[in-house]
Amino acid sequence: MNTVQLLKRKFKEINSKGYIKSINNNKNSSGLTLEYQLESTGGDFNIPDFYDIEIKAIRQYKFADITLFNSGPDGKYVTPTQWLSENFGYPDKDYKNTKVFKGDVYANKNNPIGRFFTYKLKVDRNQKRIILLIYNSYGKLLNSDLYWDFDSLEEKITRKLKKIAIFEFSKKIVDNVYYYKYTTCNIYRYTNFERFLKCVENGIIYVTFNTGVNKSGPYIGKFSDHGTAFRVSKNNICKMFDRFT
Repeated sequence: MNTVQLLKRKFKEINSKGYIKSINNNKNSSGLTLEYQLESTGGDFNIPDFYDIEIKAIRQYKFADITLFNSGPDGKYVTPTQWLSENFGYPDKDYKNTKVFKGDVYANKNNPIGRFFTYKLKVDRNQKRIILLIYNSYGKLLNSDLYWDFDSLEEKITRKLKKIAIFEFSKKIVDNVYYYKYTTCNIYRYTNFERFLKCVENGIIYVTFNTGVNKSGPYIGKFSDHGTAFRVSKNNICKMFDRFT
């Protein structure tokens, strides 16, 4: 039995249980609860969760988005996302002296983050990079120093996303305890890197930045990087991957 067949069998077992009590009382524990039910072989963010299959759990929303993988940009700065926040971010609502940078960036349109700047991705096949372009409110290019190398992105994808399973779930709360019911499981295969690049160029795959401020603990009020993610809508997953039948 191959891993795809094994996962399909495990899904039937999980689905037959109906609503399953969360592994902890964190409202975002759907993924951990699913991995526990699958007896996940992962545990390392750099390798797939279930043998050679990456597992994603998403709500049963029509327009749910999926984080494919996390990858911060490179550049000439020591900490690129912190540099981005400090130079082009906006003040946190509680800690005005610390800037944050939260928003989505696409290759097919300029998108504003904050009040004064817009952002766009450029797929540069000559330099073999996806470049972050930063513009002022008048459309003048201010910076293009941050980027993602093709080789690095392709290595992440082939290591982590050769196969990907999308589980959809519904959620309920009983006596302040979360329960999840996993209703569907679709499994896909990665084909080639050019297909990924085309999805980026067409705005199907986009980048989400999420830097913030520590709101508690010893570093309260200080900068905190919550990760930079390449994301795609559930409805567009087949534009990058082929589905197993």
